[in-house]
Amino acid sequence: MPSEGRPQPIDTAVIAAPSDTPASDLWSLVERHEQHRKRVGLADTLAALALGTVIADRLADERPLLVRDALRLGSSWTKIAAALGSDLQTVRSTFATWTDSLGSDEQAEARRLAEAGGSSR
Repeated sequence: MPSEGRPQPIDTAVIAAPSDTPASDLWSLVERHEQHRKRVGLADTLAALALGTVIADRLADERPLLVRDALRLGSSWTKIAAALGSDLQTVRSTFATWTDSLGSDEQAEARRLAEAGGSSR
């Protein structure tokens, strides 16, 4: 929805690929995606595909941060895997790979959390 009657970049962008999508909050992306899903033309179908890709990527980028938050809050790996609909090995391996991309301080904290993530909470 336009803010204060003025269209935002997401409202006016012509989207045919993920790279055409302007920086926007997730809610605005979902709203625009739904607008295109309700239409039947080729341009709208391609826009819905592109927006769906951007939304999926955004959520995937957020996942390791949420896993880290869950570990900080004392979750077990079993509960995290259940919340992700995945198995322990995959979840732990994916998190370990993600920690490799962090700076040294964040990496040390993430690894410490990963090792301590066996609580029963």
